[in-house]
Amino acid sequence: MRLSYYKFPEGTDEKILLENGCPVILKNGSSTYVDSIPDERRNEVNYVSTICGPASITWIKNAMKKWGGSGFTEHYDRDGGMFEVSEIILKGNNSTFTYNHHL
Repeated sequence: MRLSYYKFPEGTDEKILLENGCPVILKNGSSTYVDSIPDERRNEVNYVSTICGPASITWIKNAMKKWGGSGFTEHYDRDGGMFEVSEIILKGNNSTFTYNHHL
């Protein structure tokens, strides 16, 4: 199984992060997905993550073109363990990974 993520560049505006589905990490350790953070709830927020996903490769490549940043794919085996992380590149095919030798 593969799960792909996009990482916004440092300093990206919080509004852009929230509009694109980045999780809000709360001070109690949990996370939530919201479109905006109300002022009365701001004290409960630890930070807004700059990593969004899982998402499609197409969306990630479009985001890389629009905002910069980077993308990566996590590869999982049948037991649920992650065995590799590969970078998503703008040019070329990102699905040339062969799984047979890992299973």
